[in-house]
Amino acid sequence: MRNRLAALTLVFLSTLAPAWSQMVEESLPRDPGPLDFIRGDSYEQWILQSLAGDALVGLGSEGQAVPRLAASWKIQRDGLITFTLRDDARFTDGSLVTPEDVLWTFSEIRRDASASATKRAILDGAVTGQQDGRIWIRSPKPPGRLLLELARVPVAQKGHPERGSGPFRFQKDPAAWTFYRREHFLKPRIDGIRFRLLPDPAGVLQALQKGWLTIGAPPARPLPPPTSHRVVVQPMNAQLVVWSRAGTGPLQLLERWRQDAFPPGLLGQNARPSRGLWPESLGFDPQAIDSPTDPPKPPGRLKLLYAAGEASTENLLLALRDRARKDGFDLQLMPLEQAILVDRLRKGEFELACSVVVFEPHPWAVLEYLEPKGPMNVTGWSDPQVASLAAGLRQAGDLGWRELQGVWAKHPAALPILDFQSVVWVDKRLSVTPSPLGLYLATPGAAGWRWNR
Repeated sequence: MRNRLAALTLVFLSTLAPAWSQMVEESLPRDPGPLDFIRGDSYEQWILQSLAGDALVGLGSEGQAVPRLAASWKIQRDGLITFTLRDDARFTDGSLVTPEDVLWTFSEIRRDASASATKRAILDGAVTGQQDGRIWIRSPKPPGRLLLELARVPVAQKGHPERGSGPFRFQKDPAAWTFYRREHFLKPRIDGIRFRLLPDPAGVLQALQKGWLTIGAPPARPLPPPTSHRVVVQPMNAQLVVWSRAGTGPLQLLERWRQDAFPPGLLGQNARPSRGLWPESLGFDPQAIDSPTDPPKPPGRLKLLYAAGEASTENLLLALRDRARKDGFDLQLMPLEQAILVDRLRKGEFELACSVVVFEPHPWAVLEYLEPKGPMNVTGWSDPQVASLAAGLRQAGDLGWRELQGVWAKHPAALPILDFQSVVWVDKRLSVTPSPLGLYLATPGAAGWRWNR
């Protein structure tokens, strides 16, 4: 059935517009569902929302906060942040973006139990309001962290969770998700982007090779692009992470195995073994586990849950299993449907479980491992030193980050196995800006692309 769907999609792609078109042709591996700025929370949804919406601030290509809906902001000494909205931002129905829209979006995210878990965590404990036409927000989080995280909360029009103010107007067609350029302060330079569902990597490769896709991800194995495309490599704040509810011991074993478990040919262009506990791409030095206890001795058996259906991940885990056998351990791999895996993680019903984690582009992202309600604290991990150390963090590079990682290293609840980078093929006629956030999620993102005639 999958091959049949892929074939049908390729038929659609082959009937696209003429050789020269200002529309960028892309694909999605999964159906993102309806565009929803309140509830949407998948990676595909983030792409859609980045095109059709604007947050108060954006993130530049280096991860710094840049103006978006807010023309400017000011951080008070007590941590209060005030935002002045720009006066030329409009929703797709022509209405101006107002403080009421911003406050309604924040309120709905906090009120709706089905709202994006990521956005709910960002706004947890925050108090918001307006004064003299300016938005203000106060949060228990350091203001520098909150400011960067707000880039993940695009603003919807009051009463319309599907309507944004972004540089592209969204239209759901029968076989595509299409975004058309509109008048916008970012001044987009391409006519639009059309996404089609293409879940089969072989189908994506064929579409790229035939020139039906402007942008696409090639297979992990090294492969030259067609003459019409070039290779674009982007570092990513993404890792394959294993959580343990069986203590630090299994993670100590995995720390040893990850060093030599993966043949270079298996890793391909997209991954390399992780070296520390927290992402080096976020500025953290490699830190080894520093537990006072020794790892388990063989023979032994470990059960690892993972999301079924990702062939590349399964192959990597099989290599990890083979490495474990050399040390006398039986690493049993237990595939689960993604939704079931997420449910097991949330309920803590696992011994070991792994998933790909995409971190926000700032060091505060790792606090999700440590905070009691952190989305990545699925083991109930805690340490009495964390609260005081985290409260003293003001900016990236503070000494407190090293001390905090040292606390985590004593008894970590998770270990990264692989660091990822993004390799995509891009039509040589299209100029794009690579970023650790990918081609879409930085500002100006797709609005900054242009065709080279």
